[in-house]
Parts: sequence; C-alpha cells; structure tokens
Amino acid sequence: MPRVAHIFALAGVLCVSPAVCRPESIPPHAPDTFLSSSHEKKLIIFLTSDSAIAPAAFLELKQEVSALMQPTSIHVDWRDPAIDRGAVENDYSAVIRLRGLCRPPEVTTNFEHAAKGGFTLASSAVADGVILPFGDIDCAALNSFLGPSLWKEPGPTREFVYARAMARLMAHELYHVIEQTHAHARSGVAEPAFTVAELLSDRFEFTQGTLSELHASPDLYPRAVEYSAGIDSDDVSGK
Repeated sequence: MPRVAHIFALAGVLCVSPAVCRPESIPPHAPDTFLSSSHEKKLIIFLTSDSAIAPAAFLELKQEVSALMQPTSIHVDWRDPAIDRGAVENDYSAVIRLRGLCRPPEVTTNFEHAAKGGFTLASSAVADGVILPFGDIDCAALNSFLGPSLWKEPGPTREFVYARAMARLMAHELYHVIEQTHAHARSGVAEPAFTVAELLSDRFEFTQGTLSELHASPDLYPRAVEYSAGIDSDDVSGK
C-alpha cells in the first residue's frame, strides 16, 4: 500500500540554546487566540517505537503535541498498543510509529558538515487516495538532518529539543489525518518543508488559519481505535 511523504527538510545548521526547559519567557496564547468549543474532541494516539525513549524526552514529546493541538479543542490521549487493546470512545485516532533509533546522535558521531540534499522526515499511509490513520517518523533521516546542529550540545539539551522536533513532525502528520487533505499550509507546522531552525526553535506552531480548519474538522474515525491497536503500521506501509 503506498505512502505519501509529507514532510521534507531544508538543510541548514543552527546553534541551539543551552536552555533545557520550556521557556517561561514566552507568553502563553492570549485568550482570544484560543478557539472555543462546547465539545472538546478526543484524539487517541497509539505510539510505538523501534527504540527506547528516555522518560524526560517522552514527556516533552507528549507535552509539545498536546500544546500544539490544544487551541483546536482536541484533547490528546496517549496509549500503548501493546497494552491498550480495548475500544475507547474517541473522535479521532492514529497509530504513530517512531522508526529507527529515535534519540539524538551521540557526540562521537562526526557531523562536522551539514548533510546535503533533502530528507523525508515523516509520512502517512494512503489507500485509494484516502489518508489512513497511520504515520511514521523516520528517525534516521531526522538524525542526519539535526545532527550538525545538535552533536556539540550537552546531552540534556539534545534530548529535549530532539523530542520536541519529533512532536512537531507528529503534529504535522496528525493534521493530514484529521483534515483528510494532501494540501499544506503556507507556513507553520502544516507547511510542506521544515528548516532546522523551525524544528529546534522555542516556538513553532500551526497558523491561526490551520487551527480554524482543525477545529472545524468532522469526526472521521470515531471507531478507528477499536481496530488500530491490533494492526502493525507495516501492514499499510507497502513493505
């Protein structure tokens, strides 16, 4: 089954701030920028990973995805498909797989020069033109893309910003799944290509227009959670 690659990378090297926390200097969204709704929708994410993720990094990943989706009145609930196999009431669901070694490159890795060429960082499964609720994050590509900017940074900084970058890729694929569109926004998390600076910046979000689209999206997979937990994403990856 074919996959459609959504996120491409624009090469470049960025100096990363040594701060290893969510910067409190960045003000929260003003109240009028949040989209109110009488019904908060629920998004169930079944997350699988080919490699272990540090607890602090996993927490940052979840916090960043939730923060990106919060203005759309979509609440994110995380599940482990190896454990949670029962049906759960929801509005949307998705199975996301972190492929490869999903942690920042070791300091022993040689990244003296920025990697050349484009990278496909994330993709979603497609069948007969329909975007299925299965997405992949390609950690090998992400490591090559971010490596030149991260390899000299302290370990905690690398873990933090790497997890945040994965979350932004994940949110992009969730946009395609929820909206059922192959199109992209002109800027923000739903844009077609990311730079290193965008993935590692303190703040990178959906535009207000994209938030409005997500907020108005119909419930596409109200029962998807009943079967998604029992299907490996390889089944729809064309492999």
